[in-house]
Amino acid sequence: MYEQPPGGPQYPQQPPPGQPPPPQKRKAWPWVLLGCGGAALLVIILGVACTVSLFAGGSGGEPADDAGEAESVGMGEPGTVGQWEVTVNGIETAATYGDEFSQETAQGEYAIVDLTVENTGTEATTFDSSAISLVDSEGNTHSSSGSLTADSLFLEQINPGNEVSGTAAVDVPEGTGITEVEVTDTLSTEGPLVVQVD
Repeated sequence: MYEQPPGGPQYPQQPPPGQPPPPQKRKAWPWVLLGCGGAALLVIILGVACTVSLFAGGSGGEPADDAGEAESVGMGEPGTVGQWEVTVNGIETAATYGDEFSQETAQGEYAIVDLTVENTGTEATTFDSSAISLVDSEGNTHSSSGSLTADSLFLEQINPGNEVSGTAAVDVPEGTGITEVEVTDTLSTEGPLVVQVD
């Protein structure tokens, strides 16, 4: 015959009538997850801030005050932009540009920039004549046109320590007074090299 355990069946304790039930304990895991998520977000924000600072030119913890500044030199003087040392030797004008195999006629006239480019870096780099632009006396900027002529510096690969000489042609209106030659390295955060035209 079945006997009940001493004290009878066990039931959960119930509060006396009219007394509110005891407060239930809150679960801690939602707060732990929220804290971990906040910490992860903070790490991401700090990482993005450091990356932006690095690409803005702040290397070695120094402020990027020099980012965007342009070096200015005169005709015949070497100047540096990125890993190029560039010397503008002179500018001539002509109605056509090229050789007997590739002759191009200007809409106005060609300002033909004669320059020497040296690779001062540690890796081979490609200098393109599109890096050259001219600024006239009214502040207008004129871009060079790519050309496959023999002396053109169109997509010229230069190894470290080597230098090449060649030309870049810019189609400008006839009689345009050129005041500056700008040389830009698109792989550098530096401002353009500015060559003052006498």
